[in-house]
Amino acid sequence: MKKLLLLIVISLAIFVSCDDEDILQSLFTAKENVTPVLSAAASWSSDAKLAGIYGWNISTDGKVDLLSPTTNAFVYIVQSDSKGTNEFYVPVYAAGPVKSPINFVTMLSYVKDANAKTILETIFGALATTNINSTASYYDSPAVLTSMLARPDVSSFRNSNPGSKIDMFLVPSVTLPIPGSSGYADWIVNFYSSSSSLVLYQNSQTGIILEL
Repeated sequence: MKKLLLLIVISLAIFVSCDDEDILQSLFTAKENVTPVLSAAASWSSDAKLAGIYGWNISTDGKVDLLSPTTNAFVYIVQSDSKGTNEFYVPVYAAGPVKSPINFVTMLSYVKDANAKTILETIFGALATTNINSTASYYDSPAVLTSMLARPDVSSFRNSNPGSKIDMFLVPSVTLPIPGSSGYADWIVNFYSSSSSLVLYQNSQTGIILEL
């Protein structure tokens, strides 16, 4: 709770001091903060590596506003072989990455589809010892949502669920119960309302999208 209150205070203080240009510059995609996060995580563990990215309440253009870390965020999941565990970081505009109050429990709470939740629980359980190769090729968040929002099933779900939200999970391909390469990372996108979810997976090598 103290961490969450700190994020609120930081975001409010920054917002009142920003002009329109600052607000435009506070919009970020998933890939754009990987390097700053890993630099910050080095103080936690010298062998910190990226294990995944969780996009919470992402806009349809695949971005978050770092001025509003309590309403949307990219949460970077960091892994350490020496510690055998994960830490979570969220970038805050003009403040750098800070430890995040959002964790695996929070992430799973938004997934209403039972099969997808089971798959994600298995994936999350592997992230303490698995990371994304620093040379891995994967789509950035805007490209993923451009592909998925064009699908008829996504349009149908969003039309039937006004106000539904979008969460995204970037995970190492090797953790998925789908044939893939350990050198890559793939996206899982959760379109969800208060009672239901449509959960899709996109292969970073082929671009093929499947429903989980």
